[in-house]
Amino acid sequence: MKRLLAVASVAAAVAGAPAYTLAARLASSPQVLTLKVGDVVRVAGSGDIGCRVIRRSGLRTLDCRRAGALTGTYGTLLNKDQLVVVRFLNPHTAKIVLEAEHGRHNPHLCS
Repeated sequence: MKRLLAVASVAAAVAGAPAYTLAARLASSPQVLTLKVGDVVRVAGSGDIGCRVIRRSGLRTLDCRRAGALTGTYGTLLNKDQLVVVRFLNPHTAKIVLEAEHGRHNPHLCS
């Protein structure tokens, strides 16, 4: 249970970081940015965390991760249906560690 809570906390922090940082930066004039597939957003002052809009399983998905060497780091994939947290085993392969569907109370923790 502690592991699930820790992974869920990391996922929430990573998924929320881009929006929070962008909102703080634009605090004087909040605005909504609409992105399309291929667009990239970088989080200022975050150590090169960025998100790219990709198409995954036919859905527009926000793919967020740290820039640089990926091995041992985590990333998130967020779309209108689900959240997926992955851990990179090497630069080209990632293992799913958490899957959750919006509106459901049963996240799937992978070991």
